Amino acid sequence: MEGAPLPFSQTPKEEIKKSYEIKQEDDNFLINIKIINQDIILNVLDAKNLIKEYEIQLTFDELKSLHKIFFALNSCQDFIDFIEASIQNKKILIKENKESGMTIELKVEYLFKQNIISLDLNKKKMNFELTAQDLYQKISNTNEICKSLEISNNKLIEENNILKQENKKLKDKYLELEEKIILIEKNLMNRINNLEIKMNSCNNEIISLKNDNASNMIAFDSKIMEKNEFSMIHSAIEKKMNKKIKKLKKIYQATKDGGDPITFHKLCDGISNTLVLYQSEGDRRFGGFTSQCWKSEGGLVSDKNCFLFSLDKKKIYYSNEFRISNKLKYGPDFCYNDCYIIELDGNALKNEILKTSEGRNENIFDGDENALSEDGDYKGVYAKEYEVFQIIFE
Repeated sequence: MEGAPLPFSQTPKEEIKKSYEIKQEDDNFLINIKIINQDIILNVLDAKNLIKEYEIQLTFDELKSLHKIFFALNSCQDFIDFIEASIQNKKILIKENKESGMTIELKVEYLFKQNIISLDLNKKKMNFELTAQDLYQKISNTNEICKSLEISNNKLIEENNILKQENKKLKDKYLELEEKIILIEKNLMNRINNLEIKMNSCNNEIISLKNDNASNMIAFDSKIMEKNEFSMIHSAIEKKMNKKIKKLKKIYQATKDGGDPITFHKLCDGISNTLVLYQSEGDRRFGGFTSQCWKSEGGLVSDKNCFLFSLDKKKIYYSNEFRISNKLKYGPDFCYNDCYIIELDGNALKNEILKTSEGRNENIFDGDENALSEDGDYKGVYAKEYEVFQIIFE
């Protein structure tokens, strides 16, 4: 009859079919949803193990009875939207259980509380022919994928080999550049060192010229020391005293004022910062500087600023143990500890051995013949001349 309804036994028409892929940690699952009239078929396939396939089948009314949250659903399409939203919001978890098969857990908020809805799936009873056909198709797809992966892998191997060759070239170029950089650095360091040496030499020459200029500008009258020899002593005095020399004032000359100790003490006592120059009969020229005052009594007086020198050898002798001797019957005497280095008794000199900064023993009278002093107490050399200058600072 035309317009008559279809028989109830006619195969129902499939209304909706949806598939979703879920990745969680190392697992990869495929969810298939079929809606046939009011029947819902939920199928889960393990992508790693194609034999593991589970599903659950229930009517729309059975779905509503699972949880109160499903009361709000008006159609099967609403359920599909609910599953899709859960997947997008990562509120769906697939768990495999050896005893019960597989479970889908849905995290939902209901009445301001977190709720978990569990859907237990059973292992699918597959038709052998259909299963074999599906497996064959999946294996074919897998083979195609493998071939594609193999081609991609071969390309990657070729690209990797090219990259290795390029990397080797770059490494060789890097080593070559590194060697050049090292060579450039060595040459640069040598140039810098040479420049530093030249600069130090120039600085020393400048300092020397400054000292020579400063010492040459200071007027003094000496029968023992030349003006150009004063530079060495000038630098040593300024370094010790940390002051600039303004001028030299001669306060005593033995051949002019009288070589006796009494005259020396009369003209020099009470005066600090004095330079004493000696000249032996053999024309050995030497002397000393002291910042302490000369006195007619008081014995040995320590002076940390004191130093001795030899004009002939162009050397200065430093020691924290140098002292001056204040005795009326002696002229300007310099001592080391309790030993007299320069002892003037009348016109006779006595000299002990001095140690240089290099540790060598030296005698500043070296070359003069020994002679008896006037009182005959010891051997020494005669003093041809000696002078005393007062150092006046700025």
